[in-house]
Amino acid sequence: MQDIARELNISITTVSFVVNGKNKEKGISAETTKRVNDLIKKRGFNPNASARALRTGKSHTIVLIVEDISNSFFGSIAKYIEAEAHKNGYKIFYGSTDNKNSIAESLISNMKNSAVDGFIITPTKNLLEEITQLKKENIPFVLIDRTIPGIEVNTVTLDNYSGAYNLTRHLADNGYQHIGFITLSEGMSQMEDRKRGYLEALNKNKQHPLESSLLEVSFQDTDVNVIESIQQYLKKNKKLDALFFATNYLGINGLEALQKSKINIPGDIAVVSFDDNTLFRLTTPSITVAAQPVEEIASSSIDLLLKSIKKKGKVPQPVGVVLQPTIIIRNSSPKKSSH
Repeated sequence: MQDIARELNISITTVSFVVNGKNKEKGISAETTKRVNDLIKKRGFNPNASARALRTGKSHTIVLIVEDISNSFFGSIAKYIEAEAHKNGYKIFYGSTDNKNSIAESLISNMKNSAVDGFIITPTKNLLEEITQLKKENIPFVLIDRTIPGIEVNTVTLDNYSGAYNLTRHLADNGYQHIGFITLSEGMSQMEDRKRGYLEALNKNKQHPLESSLLEVSFQDTDVNVIESIQQYLKKNKKLDALFFATNYLGINGLEALQKSKINIPGDIAVVSFDDNTLFRLTTPSITVAAQPVEEIASSSIDLLLKSIKKKGKVPQPVGVVLQPTIIIRNSSPKKSSH
């Protein structure tokens, strides 16, 4: 910084503000900012992140830990979070847990040792101990997509119950009497809320699903196994006139299972899914969904985390942001014909 300041005939403080991304905050002109950045690039100077972290107490890095970064839902969230983080001078490290507690624990432990400034975490089911420890250590973090019972922390979640309830009511109101539900068996909070919404909607409509009309598959199952399980389920439940998939990747597997079983949508069976997906918009017929407000989830979570980082994690009362899904009615769930 001394070399840059001397060559450009400006103060070291000005250089420091530009290097640390505080040029706008400190009123440094766009021209001066460009001169500093151009010289840094020309001379091949690279700020030492470790030294900066020791000096400022901040590494300007955030960790995003999700279930599966390749899933379109989490990938879209990551894209928005990264863009917003960069605007605020932060870099993002990514990690996928594959819904395994051991991986989540390892990622949190390793990233803590790297002195990151905060975490955005989609928690696995048994992560209470690690989340409690983050809270004790006053490390800023936000849980997204799902919660952990027994601890009050910053969260950004969806009203999964109402989304599933409204999606099921849509089917019932359109005349479907035997609505199957396909979900995950791991007992994750968001999936349990969706199951509860489905059951409550049927109960209110005085429909009582048989135990066999609920299928639970494991997150760890391969696509091939899930498709086979759905095919077997369809064979055993020939009275089903509608199917509700609890998440988009189950819905995609379900479409393949229905195709292999030569079951027509919506002639033989109506289909709806929680979560939207490009495939659901483009397939024929297009699939009715409860769509999550991805951009809003991302912006709320990064905003909440940055506020917590600025306050060094000392947020007086944990904030719980609950967002609403949007029911998008498409061609896979029309009013049932009386014939």
